[in-house]
Amino acid sequence: MSPERVPWSELGPEFISSWGWPGGKWEPEHLAILGPTGSGKSFFMTHIIDQRARRSGANAVIIATKPADSTMTRLTRTGEWKMRRTWPPSYGEERIIFWPKATGLADGVQQQRKAIYEVLAETWKPDANTIVAFDEIAYVEQDLRLQPFITKYWREARSLGITIVATTQRPRYVSRYMHSEPTWSVAFLPSDEDEAKRVAEIIGGRRKFTEVLMSLEPREFLIMHRRKRLAYISRIA
Repeated sequence: MSPERVPWSELGPEFISSWGWPGGKWEPEHLAILGPTGSGKSFFMTHIIDQRARRSGANAVIIATKPADSTMTRLTRTGEWKMRRTWPPSYGEERIIFWPKATGLADGVQQQRKAIYEVLAETWKPDANTIVAFDEIAYVEQDLRLQPFITKYWREARSLGITIVATTQRPRYVSRYMHSEPTWSVAFLPSDEDEAKRVAEIIGGRRKFTEVLMSLEPREFLIMHRRKRLAYISRIA
């Protein structure tokens, strides 16, 4: 049976109030967001992180890796999110879009990835109460230097009070930890059936979710609590 379609005006507040709040206390719950370019995943990510940070008082760092991204640019215009090309940010800045420059040349890319490593190393501390978001996690997971650190984040960050939010448009290249570690998964309409099968494998099984994913309308998404096996279809108007 296909998951129920619920307007985000109803589902959204319930999700925000329960995400990272199991049993009545703050507890990190990693979240994975999958969808092709233009599906709405970056907008969804920034929307829920902004809401969660307001509710919990958490610090938030979005690590942006694309050469350009209108969603991130719009977010900085609110005045509450600061874009930084270098680290650390200024004292008191709690919501950061870290967007290191990459020239496209080998040296530039290496500098960008070195900067990302420094952010992750600095954020790795006890009682962090921090959301670390990767806008295209495949970019950093494929870097040999960053791989071990990303694995460490997936497996151990919760114990430090760190929540991971990770987006990807490359389901064929995600690590096995994006299969196993998220408490929540969100999937937008895949670009084709082969991609739908791959995404379905990641979130819980081909036979159960491939058809559901292919039935989504543009901008709709499947949101699922992996542990409880609760799933709904919604969209942000």
